[in-house]
Amino acid sequence: MIEEVFIHPHALKHGLSEDEILHAWSNFVRSQQRSTPHEDQCVRIGYGRVTQDAIQMIGIMKPFGTLIVHAMTPPQASVLDELGIPRR
Repeated sequence: MIEEVFIHPHALKHGLSEDEILHAWSNFVRSQQRSTPHEDQCVRIGYGRVTQDAIQMIGIMKPFGTLIVHAMTPPQASVLDELGIPRR
């Protein structure tokens, strides 16, 4: 089954395009479901088509699919730590 992915307008506030975010969401390097009280959230690090640095994304799992509510580059140090990715 193909996952339906939607992008909330808030996820675009850091200047990334919908296409760039969707590409990074589908081509992630690391993904993790968050724990309580945010167990409906998935945090991912991925790469877009043109963005040179990694993209940090947060998606909320909904009955209709995943709603990406946050996307930015470069990823925050706290998110890299959360995902177990060493900082440069």
